[in-house]
Amino acid sequence: MGVKLNFSVEDRRAIILRAVVEAYIGSAGPVGSAQIASLPEISVSSATIRNAMYSLEKEGYLAQPHTSAGRIPTEKGYRRYVDELMTSVELGSEPSDTIDSFFSSAYYEIDDLLSATTTLLTNLTNCAAIVTGPSPQKTQILAVQLIGLNQHSVIAVIVDENGSVEKRTIEWPTYTNESDLREISILLTEHFKDKEARDVSVAPIGSNTGLNALLELAFSAVKDAIRNAENSGVFISGTSRVVQSFDAVETVRGIVSILERHFMVLGLMRSVLASGHGVAIGSEHGLSSLKECAIVVAPYSVDGVQMGTIGLIGPTRMNYGSVIGAAKVVSQNLGRRLSEG
Repeated sequence: MGVKLNFSVEDRRAIILRAVVEAYIGSAGPVGSAQIASLPEISVSSATIRNAMYSLEKEGYLAQPHTSAGRIPTEKGYRRYVDELMTSVELGSEPSDTIDSFFSSAYYEIDDLLSATTTLLTNLTNCAAIVTGPSPQKTQILAVQLIGLNQHSVIAVIVDENGSVEKRTIEWPTYTNESDLREISILLTEHFKDKEARDVSVAPIGSNTGLNALLELAFSAVKDAIRNAENSGVFISGTSRVVQSFDAVETVRGIVSILERHFMVLGLMRSVLASGHGVAIGSEHGLSSLKECAIVVAPYSVDGVQMGTIGLIGPTRMNYGSVIGAAKVVSQNLGRRLSEG
């Protein structure tokens, strides 16, 4: 979407806001009126620009980090830029050629293809890239069985309706006999019976209070197995690349922590898609640890059916046009490549 290039007051402020956002994206430093006045598309005086920047600050689109400094965009400013002022999301010929070359020669198994696609996206955008495989179907647990390995270890065997088997070892300081393990197995199996496994959030309570601590541990093992099944097919690259954009240790730690937890990544991408924007900026995504970041999400489809999602995480001053463009073109090519088999 573009902005009409006439000089009504409103359009002038829109043009100046766009110029400030793009200058800040390029420099990462506060933008002054003289810097904007030097741009070829701006044909008004520095005083007019200062007045417009002051108005934009009062309206919440810009902020002034220090009294004598220039302005930087706020979340509201970035949002207006993405929704209204960005002139293009088209990729240049070089990145487009890179994408075409990658997919024309990408003869991988599906997991390898999705993993390689994250590397492609990181190299194109300098963002952390996420690609998810087909969304896991909700499953039901058919059986949970606890088996004693030795005096201090129990193994939980979890079988779902698809026939998948997960095993988890539980360390337990007190010897538990086979009768007790059988009782816990029955309680857990009944507790999950006829329910969507991911929706069961509270452990059962048995009549034998002496077994409830082990019952809690076994329940946690089952939930861990469920999360593991849901988190399979999540591929991430570029974490080290994106954290280089930040100086604050807490910000870096927060980004790494989120990206290490695949279930949070999945929830984040679903949330951004559900918002209808495809782009979440700063606090819009609701995670305080990523408040300095923006997230771009694009689904990909195979034969008209949505199969997975592409996501890119970078600083709020990311180059939105090129990042959105890369997500769009890669999602189209990935869907086409998977459709071809």
